[in-house]
Amino acid sequence: MKYFTKVVLLSSFVFTTLIVLGNPAKTCKESFKEFKSTYGGVVFSVDPRIELYQAVVLGTGMPVINPIEIDYKQKVDKEVSKYKNHLLFSFAERNLKSGKLFNSIDAPIWFLLHLTKDFEWRKDVTYADRNNVLLDSFRYYLKRFVEETDYICFFNSNADFYHISLATLKFNLEDFNEKDRVLNYYGVQNKEAIQFNLILNFFGWGNFGPRLRTEKGRELYAVIAPQGSFMRIPTFDQRRLYELIWHEFGHSFANPAVEKQPYLTQIEALSNLHAPIKEAMKAQAYWTWPSVVWEHLTEAVACRLAALKFGEQYADLNFVRVQKGMRWIYLNPLIAALKVYEQNRAKYPTLEDFIPQIVRALQNVTQSDIDKWMAQTEAIRKPNVERMPVIQEVFGKDSVMIILSSNEKDKAADGRLKAFLQERFFPLVSSLKKATVLTDTAAAKMDLSLYNLLIIGTPSGNKVLAEMLNQLPIMYTEEGIIGEKIYGGKGYALLAGWVNPYNTAKVMTVMAAMSPDDLVDFNHVPFGSTNYHIMKNFVTYKTGEFSRNNLVWLCK
Repeated sequence: MKYFTKVVLLSSFVFTTLIVLGNPAKTCKESFKEFKSTYGGVVFSVDPRIELYQAVVLGTGMPVINPIEIDYKQKVDKEVSKYKNHLLFSFAERNLKSGKLFNSIDAPIWFLLHLTKDFEWRKDVTYADRNNVLLDSFRYYLKRFVEETDYICFFNSNADFYHISLATLKFNLEDFNEKDRVLNYYGVQNKEAIQFNLILNFFGWGNFGPRLRTEKGRELYAVIAPQGSFMRIPTFDQRRLYELIWHEFGHSFANPAVEKQPYLTQIEALSNLHAPIKEAMKAQAYWTWPSVVWEHLTEAVACRLAALKFGEQYADLNFVRVQKGMRWIYLNPLIAALKVYEQNRAKYPTLEDFIPQIVRALQNVTQSDIDKWMAQTEAIRKPNVERMPVIQEVFGKDSVMIILSSNEKDKAADGRLKAFLQERFFPLVSSLKKATVLTDTAAAKMDLSLYNLLIIGTPSGNKVLAEMLNQLPIMYTEEGIIGEKIYGGKGYALLAGWVNPYNTAKVMTVMAAMSPDDLVDFNHVPFGSTNYHIMKNFVTYKTGEFSRNNLVWLCK
């Protein structure tokens, strides 16, 4: 037995020595630096546990790395390639890449958050899989990798990148006080015992909202991935960022409220409501009816938080419409119910107190409601085209119909706009010299599907323009323009390219303003090569594209 033990120990020593000799010698004497700051009650950070895990995923060649272009990806790849002979990567090849370690897309994040920064198990939280041999082995090899390589120094060397990424993220969150807003909406007390943490996950595939209960309270997380990059810096869509914060943190309060009895049983009894949207929800990784309900509830709260922060119209355009387009049809009764909750907080101090009304709102849903909401989804998804034409595309088309206003209140301003168009704009565009020019009242009697359309005026003075603006993912209101953000105030003009809704093989360009004078001489500003253009007093405020995400058209 002694001889056998010596042989085993010697073999283990030799094998480990060979592995170490196959890797560069460690020279780093540092420990992980912290890259975090608190803003609006939320701790923003870059986490070394998540960064190391993603480095292993990248080095192992797993196709679940965020496809955005950042130099950091190449730097990480170059660094981990030095250590491909380390036991961590052979273990990952056998167990991580094969799917033996984790059975869900969010499981790795939960696992990592139960570790210390030294890759030991945290003692202040419980983790059901702590005794899982494969998971504990993975933890052990992560720890070994940190101890035996210069990875810590590499992580710390990216300080500038981490700092500017965190600063860029916070810069896009104006008037940020979302911890208090979320907790107040749900009626949560003892706020100090609840931590809100937002972690950047540069290579992440998806966004996650883990929730940990510790000896001191609760740790809530939003682990978010960037949507794009600009000049090698990750970028985050503001609308999506707020939605993630409100939605992911909200799960910690909505889920327990829904799961309480007798409410859970009452909700399960409504499983007939699942059928119309079951496949759409499965495609979004929501498999069971209870999970669909609490996802709808957290999203409904996110929509209301958006409305209370940015206004009802902005929330309808950028939050409610987007989710309805993805068949979240039960937002309709839930949002209506939450408006009652907001108006009666003395009677319902917490959302948990209001859950009976939430259940009742779902119980009152009829087949007629479902049919109406499903049709609404189909309408939101239109038009079903691959791309939208740019503004100037109409200028290169035959069979163009120009539709001008017939009922502008400011007749003098209307005259000035029409004089500009007839004398100084139309003559400059050869295709428009042959165009049919009509007023909106005359055009309304025509078959518009036969034409490429150029529609000019104000929404109040041109009925066809008002109708066509409703097709766009932009709202033109008397208070300004609402797109991916709010452009408040008077004097804005909007130019936009779209397809003719009566015939998507034809193009349409709209030129809209609140006053006809705001469009006079608009061509002094270079325009035309984008899907939309927002200007004011000959100054460009925004040019952008219309992008279709999850079958819903958005401003970008």
